[in-house]
This record gives sequence, structure tokens and C-alpha cells, in this order.
Amino acid sequence: MSTASDQTTENERHADSPNITGELVMGMQSFIDAFIRWSKANAAAAGPSLARLRVLNTLHCEGPMKMADLADALEVTPRNITALVDGLEGEGLVQRSAHPTDRRVTLVELTDKANDAEKLFAAHQDSVAGLCSVMTADEQREYLRLTRLLEDRLREGQVDSQTLAS
Repeated sequence: MSTASDQTTENERHADSPNITGELVMGMQSFIDAFIRWSKANAAAAGPSLARLRVLNTLHCEGPMKMADLADALEVTPRNITALVDGLEGEGLVQRSAHPTDRRVTLVELTDKANDAEKLFAAHQDSVAGLCSVMTADEQREYLRLTRLLEDRLREGQVDSQTLAS
């Protein structure tokens, strides 16, 4: 719940420029679209798609996972995770196995062929670091602070039709 002081702070943020909202919308969408295109092209040049790379990295970090847990961790639909796992399984990078105590559950785990998953993800991180190298260390920290602020607001459900209308 926002207070009067929160609203004042919110209004002060928008007082600098009457067109700031439009600029924010266009700037954010433009950056998001360009970053997605760049990430996909970068990942494709290195091997697996960005989506598949995320699956491999999650399994590398977390170990074998239930399909539902993997979908939740990546914030994708069950249908999407099934397609991703099917593709990775077809390439021999992951395998499905029975859960040791629950026959209804299927686990997904990396195969020996996926031993370079960490290297692939590290290469992607290095590419992102290269992209961000145009910013100073202080600017990078500020960028992280601001994106986390926005992400937290989205996750907490604070953005609703009322907020969007103001």
C-alpha cells in the first residue's frame, strides 16, 4: 500500500520531463528487443540457443531436477520446458530418468556430453560483460540497482491497472 509520501516521491520522479513516460516506454522496449536479438545471435554462434543454454546452466548449478521445478526455475510453461528438454535430449545433452522414490516423477539431468555447459554459460556472461563495458563500475551498479527495483515491483504485483493508468 502506498502512502502519501510514496506518492509524492513518485510524482517527483515524473516531474522532470512531461514526456519521460513515453521515452521510458520506447527506450525500455527498444533495449529489450535489441538485447534479446543480440543474446540469441550470440548464443547461437556459441552453440545452443539462449533458452537451451539457460536450461543447461540451471541443471549444471542445481543438479537433476523435476520437469515442473525446472519450468518454475526458468519461469517458462510446462509445454515450453518439455520442448526445450526434448531438443536437448535429442542432442544428447540431457537425459530423463525415473525419480528414485516417486515413480510418477521424471527427473532431468545433464549427460557427460554436456560437460561444457559451464563454459558455454561463462562465455555468454563474458559477452554480456563486454556489452556492459561501455559503463563505468558505478554505472553498472546503478543499472543493477534500478533493474532490480523494477523487477521487484513486477514480482510483488505492485503494477496493476491503477498504476498503469497514472
